[in-house]
Amino acid sequence: MKWHKKIGAILLAGLLSGTILPLPAAAEPASGTEPGTAAAPAAEESADTGGSLYYEEQDTYSDYYDTYADAAHPDAEFVLNGADYTQADCDTFEVGSYTGTEDNSVRDNVLIWDSAEGAFTYTVEVPETGLYSIEATYCPIVSNTSEISLSLAVDGEVPYDTASRMTLNKIYRNKEDIKTDSAGNQVRPAQVQTEMWRTGWIGDSDGLFNEPLQFYLEKGTHEITLSSSKAYFALDTLRFAQPEEVSDYDTYAAGVDAAVSKDATPSGVVRIEGEDAVYKSDSVLYPTYDNSTSAISPSDPKHMLYNTIGSGNWDKALQTITWKVAANTLPGDGWYKLGIKARQEEMRGFYSNRRISIDGSVPSEEFDQVKFYYDTDFRMTTVENADGEAVYVYLTAGEDHTITMEAIPGEIGDSMRQLDAIVLDLNTYYRKIVMITGPEPDKYTNYYVHEKIPELVGEFQRISGELKEIQGHIESLANSKGTEASSLEQMRIILDKCADEPLKIPNYLSQIKDYITSLSSWMRDYRDQPLEVDYLELASPDEDFPSVKAGFWKSLSYSFQRFTASWDEDYSSLSATTGDDAIEVWVSLGRDQAQAVKDLVESEFQQQYDIPVSVNLVVGGVVEATLADKGPDVALFLGGEFPVNLAARGLLADVSAMDGYEEITQQYQRNAMVPYQYEGGTYGLPLTRSWAMMFYRKDVLSELGFTSAPETWNDLIDMLPALQRNYMSAGLVLPAVAADANQATISAATESGLTFASLLLQRGQNYYNDAQTETTFNTNAAIDSFEMWTDFYTKYDFDQQYDAFSRFRTGEYPIVVSDYCTFFNQLSVAAPEISGLWGFAAIPGTEQEDGSVSHAVNSNNTGAVIFNKVSEKQNGLENAWTFLKWFCSAEVQVEYGTQIEGLLGQMGRYATASTEVLTQLAWSSEEADTILTSMDELEEIPIIPASYSVTRNIMNAFREVVNNNENPRDTLMTYHRDINEEIARKRKNLGLDS
Repeated sequence: MKWHKKIGAILLAGLLSGTILPLPAAAEPASGTEPGTAAAPAAEESADTGGSLYYEEQDTYSDYYDTYADAAHPDAEFVLNGADYTQADCDTFEVGSYTGTEDNSVRDNVLIWDSAEGAFTYTVEVPETGLYSIEATYCPIVSNTSEISLSLAVDGEVPYDTASRMTLNKIYRNKEDIKTDSAGNQVRPAQVQTEMWRTGWIGDSDGLFNEPLQFYLEKGTHEITLSSSKAYFALDTLRFAQPEEVSDYDTYAAGVDAAVSKDATPSGVVRIEGEDAVYKSDSVLYPTYDNSTSAISPSDPKHMLYNTIGSGNWDKALQTITWKVAANTLPGDGWYKLGIKARQEEMRGFYSNRRISIDGSVPSEEFDQVKFYYDTDFRMTTVENADGEAVYVYLTAGEDHTITMEAIPGEIGDSMRQLDAIVLDLNTYYRKIVMITGPEPDKYTNYYVHEKIPELVGEFQRISGELKEIQGHIESLANSKGTEASSLEQMRIILDKCADEPLKIPNYLSQIKDYITSLSSWMRDYRDQPLEVDYLELASPDEDFPSVKAGFWKSLSYSFQRFTASWDEDYSSLSATTGDDAIEVWVSLGRDQAQAVKDLVESEFQQQYDIPVSVNLVVGGVVEATLADKGPDVALFLGGEFPVNLAARGLLADVSAMDGYEEITQQYQRNAMVPYQYEGGTYGLPLTRSWAMMFYRKDVLSELGFTSAPETWNDLIDMLPALQRNYMSAGLVLPAVAADANQATISAATESGLTFASLLLQRGQNYYNDAQTETTFNTNAAIDSFEMWTDFYTKYDFDQQYDAFSRFRTGEYPIVVSDYCTFFNQLSVAAPEISGLWGFAAIPGTEQEDGSVSHAVNSNNTGAVIFNKVSEKQNGLENAWTFLKWFCSAEVQVEYGTQIEGLLGQMGRYATASTEVLTQLAWSSEEADTILTSMDELEEIPIIPASYSVTRNIMNAFREVVNNNENPRDTLMTYHRDINEEIARKRKNLGLDS
């Protein structure tokens, strides 16, 4: 731990003891808690419900690297054989032979780790003291996980943070060749995992180091423990050694046993299209398209062609793409230069880096880092030496060759690792300042933060100096000054002002926060290595690479054809299937999701059932179109109140009366059908289901002395004095307005995680009586729930509106209740600097009479519905139900969810409604267990035709109490009567009551 962090810890202990900071006036202590004392830590939760912190600060790999920078790199090696473990803690594994299905390669006596979790311990003998890197020989096993993640401990201790999340690449390929549909548009192939033995060095997945990870090992006997929650691979060996040095070009050329000289190489140019890549390390590396110009190969002004690869998704460290140069495509044996037509249009002023391997090895230094400079157009990048001369590789014509490009950070990686540490320190000091001043300091108060945090001014000066050095380095890389490093400049100026006038530090607090956010965003953008490839070319020494530009007249003709083609294009219709008997399906999501549905329908459903289906992309307007008799036969991903409102008007088919209904609903949690039920019928099947869970910062809560996240609402209340004394708080779900009528979302009053709904459900009570003719808001349970809900905003001063992501990332809100799928993915993708510092669990619960705790919460959901109008078609209802059963089946839902995540990355992870499907998506086993535990406690609030009144009046009652200081009980009773009057009026209007 750095010295300034130790001082901070000592200071923090003083803060917690109450000797420095008073309790803010806004924070009333919980019942039974004395003012000025820290709340007792909440009881530690059991492992199956999550919430335990178990946080121990680890050195970063950057600190570890600097610590052992001068250590020896022994010219020695030792090998860990996967099968030779001394201790195993794993449910599913075996030792034996394993065959890679892609190339039928076989390895004998290997560890077959065919499960997500487990741990294996090995005893190794280190021949010499020093730093070692690890070369793994392994075969990925097809599974639901998108990566292989390992933690490596030496003698029971993980040496640094990155060692706890090392990754091994999986291997993906196109499921099939790129096809053309009946409309003349190409169909993007799905990405599927494949199994093939490979050997590679374990690199830095954070994208800060070009070299493989290093481990300092003392000479002698040690225990190496490998553990994982995302395993599924066969392990042959881990070789601890030094990576081979890449030779210079002259050494490479001299070492090649070439039968043909450069001058004698047959003349020719070979092109390999980028979209024809054979292997990728990530499912998001699928073929992409750009039909904006005729210069791209191939191009079509009227139809969609997948003609590039990497657009928008080839930017993370260690991602690789491999192309094959097929046997006999070369004009003959000889020396060839490599050119890549590519575009890097995201990092203005910088270049993106790739390491290029030919047949599995880097030929020379020139291939070890190839730079692709910023340009809005595609340009030809050739592999050259420092003098700008092309370098060559020797290839034989009678055999296959591979070209692999790997994303690496290049020179900017060193600056990024320094900035990582700086942002972490800045967040820490920002949080310490807020603990003294609060988030909105009084400009007339002298807080003397530089005296209460003695090292603050010195640390700001140190950070400012480091930022200046980093800024200079980045500007030298960009070969320009100004916008490329403006975020660093702004941060440095503010820190200098703080150091010059320490009393004014609180005045700059909001600017410090803004610039930390800006700096974090800049780092996230510029640590990526984006690249889009059109094609690769191999040319003999006597040939020049063809021009990558299109001629003027060709470009003009192409643009005109694109313009005229737009007149006839139907952008909502994805299928060419027509006919009076075709089932018309509307998909209320994005184009990628609708395209995935269409691909599944054409490749599987229609082949199996021979039922014509037309898939259309429609966002909103389903109700209006249906009432105008122009609606669909089947609607997918329709949510909120729409199914029940449509059913109340006799527009939907009751699927509970269909053959096979009971079987298809077995895959859902017991209450999943509630949002689709109305007056004894069920009018849809659930597709997605997401609900609120509690996210917590392990590091911040541990600093405050807590051993676990809160299990109950009372635990949360008991924690508030310690949080609010340090000007922190918790964030709860509070929709500001009702959902827009045109959006397929649940109404605000029943939004998942709304505190009132959760509190009421946890008391064993729902919103309505059994007949759904009145609300239950006049009961003691409802009144108690409403009072506790409003107390959070009156007594405990919770914010009604806040930026959950930003405040959780800075640590100001170490506890946030939010949608589990969206927030989890957002933190994983957009906040890498706090990776490993947070966890998630079920929302706080309510203790029951028997001592158990209910964590009941309701969900947001979307589903699939059938419209009665389909009965007008021949066998229409039967065919529509067949389609619905097929699409909602676990097998198809897994395939759909996998494809969507493959297309959109982790942010597109599918929030499935099926318990069976969830375990087969890309969650780790630990994550899936936590989610399933929370899912098991879901309780749903029925949708009624008058739900809009419930939404409006609950929120009105809340605002009357919180904003106008009205009495909670009296206010709720008033609105309870108003709601019941509207329910009665609506039921009479629909003919349900006389």
